[in-house]
Formats: sequence, structure tokens, C-alpha cells
Amino acid sequence: MESTTMPASRFGWEGQTLEYVVKADGADEISVPAKTEEGLQVRILDTRQVGDGVEARVAVNVTGPLFY
Repeated sequence: MESTTMPASRFGWEGQTLEYVVKADGADEISVPAKTEEGLQVRILDTRQVGDGVEARVAVNVTGPLFY
């Protein structure tokens, strides 16, 4: 099973890179969508198998000034 992750809201200033850890129980892969909200670039830094799922370190580059 594949799980897709996307930030629900943005905290941070333009030019910052925020890092999150995301865990998807029951999944064997985590991905990010090709197109994200304007002002964000999301990428997966690394993944690893944990328990019955996958854990990923995700970086979010804040490229624009708009908050949502």
C-alpha cells in the first residue's frame, strides 16, 4: 500500500525549510504529490520500515510568502 503525505497548513517564513517525520501504518511506501500548494516544495529525504509500516523524513521548502 502507498500513502501520500501533504502538509495540512503551513508554518514558517519564506526561505525556510521545515522537516517533519511522517509514519504510515500498514504502508510500504510514502510519497508526496507532484503538485503541491503554491509556495511549497515537498520532498522525502529518507524512509525506513518500522513495525507494520513506513516512516519518512519529509522536507518542506517554503518558497512563497502566503500562509494558509
